[in-house]
Amino acid sequence: MTLDGTTSYVLAGRDALAVIDPGPADHPEHVEAILTAVAGRTVTQILVTHRHRDHTGAAPALAERTGAPVRGFDPEQCLPGADGLFPHPLSDRERIDLGGAAVELVHTPGHTSDSVSLFLPQAQLVAESGDERLGPGPAGPAAMMLTGDTLLGRGTTMLDHPDGTLTDYLASLECLIGYGDALMLPAHGPAQPSLAKTARRYLAHRHERLDQVRALIAEARQGTTTASSPAAPEDPEQLGRMLYGEDSPVPQRVTTRIAAAQLDHLRRLGEI
Repeated sequence: MTLDGTTSYVLAGRDALAVIDPGPADHPEHVEAILTAVAGRTVTQILVTHRHRDHTGAAPALAERTGAPVRGFDPEQCLPGADGLFPHPLSDRERIDLGGAAVELVHTPGHTSDSVSLFLPQAQLVAESGDERLGPGPAGPAAMMLTGDTLLGRGTTMLDHPDGTLTDYLASLECLIGYGDALMLPAHGPAQPSLAKTARRYLAHRHERLDQVRALIAEARQGTTTASSPAAPEDPEQLGRMLYGEDSPVPQRVTTRIAAAQLDHLRRLGEI
């Protein structure tokens, strides 16, 4: 479910440096790769885009190696640095100054309640040698958005319901559309040239799924169910099978969570 794995990013200003999403635990070679990438410069912060272990697992090890504190939107993700002091959690619209490189935190819940994206109004992308997922990089400074798992480079995002809600997610997609054609840098999958275009595609997909759920519920209420659309669409497990099929490669626990998020959103709208 992590596609090519979790991508870590290093944000570097003139005199400060931050590591984003250090990755899962038990991959010491990845921590070493991050330390090689920072090339001996001081890491001032380790930031996590949300609480899932494939993003946060290596944070304690990297904090120990660098002395940098770990910060997330969820206070439980925060860890002290070498000074022993617990850092403040990340906050919506917070600006982090890396010394000439401004980073704006944008709370984008939906995948999880604590999901954040990081907006860089002007940045220069430097890809690791041979890393084709990031592409060649822009010729000059350009706006970029690190989206964590809110938007992926391929496929669609799972909503970790009930912590993540479709209601929040739709609002987050609308928010990201407002940032226009910033380069999109996800935690999984390749970079995308237009944040807004990707967010609009995700938004259209979610509304199509909701319309499909509405149709299944209407059929059941009208007594027009068939073998392919049995009469239990308001049960999340059953709805998940109806939407994705009995032989779906997506695990049933995932399709059930997705269906539960859709039903929850329709209840919030007063439709069921």
